This record gives sequence, structure tokens and C-alpha cells, in this order.
Amino acid sequence: MTAANIHFRVTDVREVLSEVMDPEYGTLSIIDLGIVSDVVVEVDAVGVTLLPTMAGCPAREVIELDVRSALLSAGASNVSVKWCLDGSWEPHRLSAKAVEQLGKEFSIAIRNNGALPSCPICDATSLREVSPVGPTRCRSVAWCDECRNVVEVVG
Repeated sequence: MTAANIHFRVTDVREVLSEVMDPEYGTLSIIDLGIVSDVVVEVDAVGVTLLPTMAGCPAREVIELDVRSALLSAGASNVSVKWCLDGSWEPHRLSAKAVEQLGKEFSIAIRNNGALPSCPICDATSLREVSPVGPTRCRSVAWCDECRNVVEVVG
């Protein structure tokens, strides 16, 4: 069977994309991070729309190349990838796995409807924001008065 004869379903594409790891968090896929906005499958083409966590995300080019490569390697013959820059990524798009791993492995807290969450290190509710700008433009910095750690906050 040639690549042109392989027909994908949306679930097949999402399964392939679940293996495309985010360059910043190498243990989380772009599906887990909620940046896959839409998947369209036509007779001879696969289209993927991505929603960056922030408009100026420096990993966009790498992610786009990885998506294209993964789908072509899986047998798609015509792949288009576009970025939706008029939408807004929000933390509720994260999978439960992503929220857990970001907290446990990266000590990153996820805002809940704008409010600071519990500390991902000690689970205390004593986080206070110390800077709206963190190590990357999509994160702020908080301080935990309980465990006395700096905590990055997404959202």
C-alpha cells in the first residue's frame, strides 16, 4: 500500500500527535498541553491547527516541523499545519496528566480561573505572586511562604 492510499481518521491523527513531545517539556505531548486546536481529515490530506500557549512562542517552528514529520512518517501524503493566532490558549486545555506532571516534575502551578493554586511542592495554599514575568513569557513567578520555594505559575 502506498502512502497516498493510507486513509486517516481524526482519532488516528490525534494518536500520532500524542507522540509529538513538546520541546520545552519533553515528557508531555502537544495533545497533553492542549495546543492541538483542530484536526481535519480529507480524502488525501490531513490538516492540523495548533494554538500556541502564547503568540510569541519560540518553539512554534520546531513543533510544526515535528507534527509534519510525525504525520508523514505515519503515512500521510499531504499534511498542512497552521497556527491559530487569533484564539487564546488557556490552562483548562491541559490534560490531567499535564497538570500533574507540570506540578510534580517541573514545580509549575496552574492557575484556576485566575486564582493562584496550591503550591505544587508542598500543597500549601500560601502562594503569592512576586512577578508577572517568569523565565518564559507564558509564566509568572510566585513564592510559597510555607516551603519557601519559588514557583512558576502558568495561566
